[in-house]
Amino acid sequence: MFDVTLDTPTGVITFNYIIYHPQFADRELRRFNLVALDLRCHGRTVGPVGPGYDREVAARDVHQFMEALQIPQYHLFGMSMGGCIALQTAIFFPEAVQSIFVVSPLPLTEPPDVAEGRQEIFDCWVEGVRSGDSISSGAMGDSIMGALQLSVNGQPSRIFKAMLRRSIDIMPQQWGDIDRMDELHTVFVDFFTRREAYTASALQRIACPVKLVHCLDDIAYMPETTELVAARMRAAHVTVDVEYVPGAPHFGATTHPKEINEIFHRFMLMCCTSIPPPIPDCVESPFAEELAAALSMDSDSGSDSDNEDREFFI
Repeated sequence: MFDVTLDTPTGVITFNYIIYHPQFADRELRRFNLVALDLRCHGRTVGPVGPGYDREVAARDVHQFMEALQIPQYHLFGMSMGGCIALQTAIFFPEAVQSIFVVSPLPLTEPPDVAEGRQEIFDCWVEGVRSGDSISSGAMGDSIMGALQLSVNGQPSRIFKAMLRRSIDIMPQQWGDIDRMDELHTVFVDFFTRREAYTASALQRIACPVKLVHCLDDIAYMPETTELVAARMRAAHVTVDVEYVPGAPHFGATTHPKEINEIFHRFMLMCCTSIPPPIPDCVESPFAEELAAALSMDSDSGSDSDNEDREFFI
């Protein structure tokens, strides 16, 4: 799926890879190697989550994945939980991580009201699994609506709906087994709520520039939480900068790719030690075909977002 050239800067995108279709469809970003992976209990990743799965375990997973690809140095792009994994990877492996770009950084610790919301989403899902609900109705439907509120403020675009359809196709494989609900809780609740704030000694190990991007319509986390993360980093002598994207919800990299991609491209150019390859004339996202099929199922083909969605299938 990925053409990796070792003398070209490599950006690693963590979390659920299909939501980064707009990044893989961007000509400017595709002048770099882009590599995406699904975390444990996400997408098509198989195998047990294991006890105590947290950002430290996930960071080691990311680094081992890159070692398997024989890419010794790389830039990290993460959104939400992917962002805190990126930071932890730089703490553990400072010689490998060349820069960190985080969209919607998690606060130093999870706010109680957001933690309660995550637990409610999980509880609805478990109730739906036990009741045999279909994913689009009953308690499972309530769970998905809660997740949509958290991620896109309950207003998904057509392209996001297509991503959701593709995710729903594989959800039963990952999250439909009642015997795996403890693992699901570990990944979707404990991962966030059991986090502790980064210590100064840990942050001092980060040896690369960091860009934090706060989405100003994020209903879960306020701008002040991102500023606190940045202040903690500056106190540890980390080079960090914060930018804001008006109107973007928590999953801003998916809903506002033009703004996010432009910031990421500028940041990558600043961090690269050599001149990157030229911008290609045309690119194709590895997710374009399956998302186009999902989009064709949308009867609302005349919506205002059509032209914007089509731009990311060039």
